[in-house]
Amino acid sequence: MWAHQFFFAFAEIEYNEMTQKFEGSIVATTHDLEFALTKSYGLQTKLEKIDPKSPETKILESYLNKTLQLTYTCSMDSNAADANCVSSWTIESFQLMKNGTIELYFSSIAKQVFSGLQVDFSFLMDAFPEQQNKLTFIFRNERQTMNFTKSTPQQSFALKP
Repeated sequence: MWAHQFFFAFAEIEYNEMTQKFEGSIVATTHDLEFALTKSYGLQTKLEKIDPKSPETKILESYLNKTLQLTYTCSMDSNAADANCVSSWTIESFQLMKNGTIELYFSSIAKQVFSGLQVDFSFLMDAFPEQQNKLTFIFRNERQTMNFTKSTPQQSFALKP
């Protein structure tokens, strides 16, 4: 028996042109994330007992990279768009809140970003088919928000010059 019938995660990602990084956060229910990580990724301890610098954080990072991917047109050697790049998230920190949620803070190097993004946000959908995710993407102070479900885990964001 589950404690709730609906599952939600909320993410916000901003492209920081000064640092040339995507910087983001996700808020999700802690016990849902623990369940997903224990079931499929071998997590053997509660998240509350993990220090953000511990080896177990790599399990969390691996899961994040599998379930939140940004694919974007980028530049490999020049200022021309000549390749597709994929985010590679590093967990910067996380904190468990008293209301039963976890807040993850992460970043990914992104030297050049052109035109648009393809976002796959299937976070927790492997463990909870009813999972619904919402992501707000910020680029040059403009916000765009999209919803993601098991039937629509991918969305596109257009970037304005």
